[in-house]
Amino acid sequence: MEFDEVMFIPAGRNPTKGKPGANAKDRLEMTRLLVNDEPNFSVSDIELVRSGPSYMVETLMELTYARPAEYWLILGSDALKGFTEWKSPERIVKMVRLAVAGRGHRSAAEALLGSPHWLQEAVDWFEMTPNLVSSSAIREKFFRRQPVTNELTKPVLNYIKERKLYGEG
Repeated sequence: MEFDEVMFIPAGRNPTKGKPGANAKDRLEMTRLLVNDEPNFSVSDIELVRSGPSYMVETLMELTYARPAEYWLILGSDALKGFTEWKSPERIVKMVRLAVAGRGHRSAAEALLGSPHWLQEAVDWFEMTPNLVSSSAIREKFFRRQPVTNELTKPVLNYIKERKLYGEG
């Protein structure tokens, strides 16, 4: 599976998570720093300029209106497991295909176990180098004052340290 462009969209306010360690502006800037040198990667602030909780269905409606294209939503298999609990999941899969990569130790079969037929039909699996790193694990390392140089790019790490986003760094 090959994509013309991969658009990163930091969540404005995720309705399923508590208060993040970095505000929306900082998360947007860290994402920009992360993909800065990648020609086929882009960053959108579409969820940050909209008020209220960030729901993927609303983001996709707005995105397809403003920039019509054939979109895929890239997810890790861990996120797929809870996909049916998202706002309007059936509507989402009518707008986009789901490109799902294995994450952690969850296989494709495990991630789709017990999921409805309409979801199983919307998923395309793709291979990628396994990445067991999570943002919460990185934040935990910061709080414990453990090194994170293997998990973050130098520009992102410097930004976090300069802003003291997760403690003194």
